[in-house]
Amino acid sequence: MKPVRRHCLALLLLIVCAQLAGCSLLRKKPEKKPGPVGQATLIGMIEMVNPEQNYVVIRCDTPPAIQPGTELIALSSLGTRSRLVLSPERKGYYLTADIKEGSPSVANLVLLPHSEEPPAPAPPLPAPETPSTNDASTPGPASAVPSTPLPALQPQAPPPGATPPAAPAASLDDLEPPVGNP
Repeated sequence: MKPVRRHCLALLLLIVCAQLAGCSLLRKKPEKKPGPVGQATLIGMIEMVNPEQNYVVIRCDTPPAIQPGTELIALSSLGTRSRLVLSPERKGYYLTADIKEGSPSVANLVLLPHSEEPPAPAPPLPAPETPSTNDASTPGPASAVPSTPLPALQPQAPPPGATPPAAPAASLDDLEPPVGNP
C-alpha cells in the first residue's frame, strides 16, 4: 500500500472514532421525572371490617412508622376508594383505622397517599433481658466455662492384655448357618 493511502485510512479511522466519542459526550443526561400526582405507598390489606363500630383491621407485612391520625386510602379490586384514619391501636402486624368515608371491604389494599418517602419499618421488638453475670449467687454462663484451656486430645494405645477386635470373615463360605435352619 502506498503511504498516502495509509495516511488517508488512518485519518478516516481517526475521524470516525472522534465522531463516535463525541456523540456520547454530547448526549443529554436523562432528567428524573416526577412521579404521578396520585402516588401512594402500599401499607397492607384489610383483614376485617366492623361497620357497626366503624373501623377496619389492617394487616401489614412490615408495620410502618405512621402516626395516628394519618389519612389512608382503601382501594378495592374494582377501583372503589374509601378514606380511613389511622387509630393508635396496634398489635404486632395489625393496625386499626376508623372509616371516614366509603365502605371498605376485606382484601382491599390500604395505601398511604402522597408519600415522598416510603414509611420506615417499625423498630424491632426488644430482646428479653438476660440475667446479670455480676451476681455471684446465680450461676451464669460464665461460671460454666473453665478458666484454663483444655489439653489437646491424644490417641491412646489399647491397655496391655486387651485382645484386638476380631477380623471380619473373609467370605460367605466361612460363616455358620443360622440357628434353627437345617
